[in-house]
Amino acid sequence: MPRETFQHELDTLLSDVLDLGGEVEGTLENMVRAMEEHDAVLAEKELGVDMRYKARGAEIDEECMILQARQAPVARDLRLLYTVQAVTNHLVRSGTLAEHICHAITDTAGCERDEDLEAALIEMARTARRLFHEGLDIFRDRDIDRARDLQAADDKVDLLYSEAMNLIANPSDGNAGAPEWRMRAALTVHYLERIADHGVDIGGRTVFLVTGERIESAMQQYINRDLREE
Repeated sequence: MPRETFQHELDTLLSDVLDLGGEVEGTLENMVRAMEEHDAVLAEKELGVDMRYKARGAEIDEECMILQARQAPVARDLRLLYTVQAVTNHLVRSGTLAEHICHAITDTAGCERDEDLEAALIEMARTARRLFHEGLDIFRDRDIDRARDLQAADDKVDLLYSEAMNLIANPSDGNAGAPEWRMRAALTVHYLERIADHGVDIGGRTVFLVTGERIESAMQQYINRDLREE
């Protein structure tokens, strides 16, 4: 019976993490829509979510510590608790970054924009949202093969980051946009890169959860296996 109770508590904890992930995904969806549609009202709805996400994250961390102290879990369960804490941290930080971007959207509503830079930002936001979604799906499904693929998919974000930073440093003549907007755009580029990184890291944490190995070691074994099979 104690083990059954512990398993139920673990299942509840995982459900809480996935619920938090779904809420952060909702914020990311609204963030991207607000960027696409220049909708400052929609962006404003997400202001203040940071405090709620941090409070939820603190509750999950506390529950992890209580379970460790009360149940003396075995190695597999410890991996789950450590992974839950790490994933929760990635979720909370992603929500915070999304709120920062929504602040930028509301604060620069009506400002003149650089169309090329704005297009790069929107494409980067869509890609970061997708990587975050895939990372959360990988964690939910324990799909470590997709986690390895997700590492490679992050390269697109790096390319978009470079493109956006180049447009910030070298604006088109007469099409630079308002200074305030460009300053916020530069910050947004960094925020979006970090959101994508958090999604990829969630996938990497899943590899550790399933195999007990860091993503780098697991990927090397995966590559070696493919070479042996050729």
